[in-house]
Amino acid sequence: FSVDDIVSLYDSCAHHFYDLNDIDISIVSSFDESVVCDSDNFVNSIKDLRLRNVNRVLIGNININSIPNKFSQLKELVLKYVDILVITETKLDDSFPNAQFLVEGFSTPYRFDRNRNGGGVMIYVRDDIPCRMLAKHVFPSDMEVVFLELNFRKSKWLLCGTYHPPSQSKDYYFKNLDKALDKYPEYERVLIVGDFNTEDSENSMASFLFQHNLKNIVKESTCFKNAANPRSIDLILTNVNLAFQHTCSYFTGLSDFHKLVLSVLKISFTKNEPKKLFYRDYKHFNASSFQNDLSLTFSSGKIDSCSTFTKSYLDTLNVHAPLKSKLIRANSATYISKVLRKAIMKRSALETKYFGKKDSKFSKSL
Repeated sequence: FSVDDIVSLYDSCAHHFYDLNDIDISIVSSFDESVVCDSDNFVNSIKDLRLRNVNRVLIGNININSIPNKFSQLKELVLKYVDILVITETKLDDSFPNAQFLVEGFSTPYRFDRNRNGGGVMIYVRDDIPCRMLAKHVFPSDMEVVFLELNFRKSKWLLCGTYHPPSQSKDYYFKNLDKALDKYPEYERVLIVGDFNTEDSENSMASFLFQHNLKNIVKESTCFKNAANPRSIDLILTNVNLAFQHTCSYFTGLSDFHKLVLSVLKISFTKNEPKKLFYRDYKHFNASSFQNDLSLTFSSGKIDSCSTFTKSYLDTLNVHAPLKSKLIRANSATYISKVLRKAIMKRSALETKYFGKKDSKFSKSL
């Protein structure tokens, strides 16, 4: 395969609209051996966490510092395993369509965009978890907040995904967030996730937590912009902290300074069982032969009612086009055919191989 072949294969899949030539080479070159090693360790760890909590809800939080050129890695490293993911500093504007960030098995992402230079919030929710965006409160344009209602069958949660820019006044930010929460008193369970650029010990944050009976469940440092003085600013705040377990953080290579934060919500939410789909196999179907057999059946004189006609017709059809069945994912999109599924798998394999190479000669090994 040449680079042009790979680009052509990318373009054939509707989920992506960027070209390999547009990828920032610095992102690829940043995958040095230490990062790859850390990513491998992270994948093993998140797999283990997922396996130990199969029917629990796994929630993630990461400051990705620009998502467009990292979306493929994000899918491979994170979205295979989590159920809800809050992403901050997406650095998008309305020139990026939602279709560019669709992920099979997840609802269309919920977004707040600032611009390509900074800010932004995006939330992914597994598509079999009922959720909807809330808009009771109108924020000032400089508040980067997304409110969702999550419905876990027996309980409803208020989820807030947010990014607090470091240049914005902390008192101003928490004052507006406080006003917004007051608009949703009907929710007994609250979850606020994001990059606050504030530690929970600081006065503005501590006052906000006390006022709403919230606790921060992230106890590790998550931002290493200053390696000598790392900070815990990518937080998960909730008023039901005992509902969470196994809160942890990992370096993934996706962000510049921030770790991915994960926590397990102790709610059993079993994925829907696979669907059984019935179809007819027309691989060896011959129209002339079918018509001849049908004529012989109907000329026998035994067709005396609608039910016998239907039975005779279906019995003949079953000989020429047998009825078969197959299992598909409960959330499988109707437009995903076998050919398209194989193309997507091939594309993902080429993506993984591309980003795993450290030199420009990768195409010779494909």
